[in-house]
Amino acid sequence: MNQTFKIKDLGNLRYFLGLEVARSKTRIMVNQRKYALELLTDACLLACKPASIPIDNHEKFSSIGSVPFTDIQAYRRLIGRLMYLTNTRPYITFFVQQLSQFLAKPTIAQ
Repeated sequence: MNQTFKIKDLGNLRYFLGLEVARSKTRIMVNQRKYALELLTDACLLACKPASIPIDNHEKFSSIGSVPFTDIQAYRRLIGRLMYLTNTRPYITFFVQQLSQFLAKPTIAQ
């Protein structure tokens, strides 16, 4: 392949598309720590207190009787980034799915 294409060996993979890759002799570990920190920083949530669960299980979302969200593109971008974060954090999948139901018309809960 090197005769047809210019190929450069960059060494072992460490960071690719938001995925951090760490290798040991027995296993390969993949995480998105840096990606998650960037997501929190961009959403201005870095100083928030951590919670044991992402959303209260008894919380009911509704687009009726709520104030429309002003920046719909920012909401959609955040949900897309959260969907990508589910690659290494599957426990947030249900909650991201719940929030993604409101992509067409997001609202702010009262």
